Amino acid sequence: MFAKFNQKLTNLVIFLALLGLSVSNLYPLFYMFMNSVKNRTDYFVNPFSIWGLKLTWENYLTMISQFKIFNLFKNSFIISFFSIVLLLCIGIVSSYAFAKLNFKGKNIIYLLVLATMFIPVQATIIPLYMFFSKLHLVNTHWSVIFIYVGMFIPEVILLMTSGFRGIPDEMIEAAKLDGAGYFQVLRYVVVPMGRPAIILCIIFYFIVTWNDLFSPMILLQSMDKRTVMVALAALLSRYSGDPTFQFAGLVLASIPAILVYAIFQRYIIKGISLGSTK
Repeated sequence: MFAKFNQKLTNLVIFLALLGLSVSNLYPLFYMFMNSVKNRTDYFVNPFSIWGLKLTWENYLTMISQFKIFNLFKNSFIISFFSIVLLLCIGIVSSYAFAKLNFKGKNIIYLLVLATMFIPVQATIIPLYMFFSKLHLVNTHWSVIFIYVGMFIPEVILLMTSGFRGIPDEMIEAAKLDGAGYFQVLRYVVVPMGRPAIILCIIFYFIVTWNDLFSPMILLQSMDKRTVMVALAALLSRYSGDPTFQFAGLVLASIPAILVYAIFQRYIIKGISLGSTK
């Protein structure tokens, strides 16, 4: 009897804790949207309610018509897409080597790769800028893409190596006995069985690259090359006296990352548990 009561009490406490955590995370999004459909006067009268107020989409229409929001979205998507493609191509091959192959110096090389995670991009941005300038890549999407690949490939290798270690060696050996080569093993065994790790990397680094401000702000100088976050930073400064317009920009900038997370959240749960069991 007491055991059942304690179990119900524990479940109730967990439910209330998760409910509180969910509300604390969702309320800022609701607050942004709620105030983005107000006019400036109504916001300053009561920023915490929409009851009895006339809602308007004027902020969104202005954002779309005057700020070329679709071009900004296109730039951000191009950078995120090609960054992820390169990260996956390099990460899958490297992680398979670290997880399943035996070669001299493997552990030392792996540790050296992971050690580069502790080098902040802020410490290397000046020499990188000079390097890209000599290659005439400044003010191109490729400069930002290459920086993202250099920044995040150690983390991708760490995540994928952890996931690929859970793939049974028997599956790989069976594929080799059937005549599969290195890349056939990757295609037909490693990639399908390592899908949770791969999708986790796609989701996480899409959100990270989409939300990044520092690298695009330094390397992309012309307006037609800028990303959503760079334009949003300029908007927040330019329209500092109109919070409702700022909130509209924040809502629009958040939509892609929220959609990606909402659609693929089950893979995040699988990816987080990678390496815990084998």
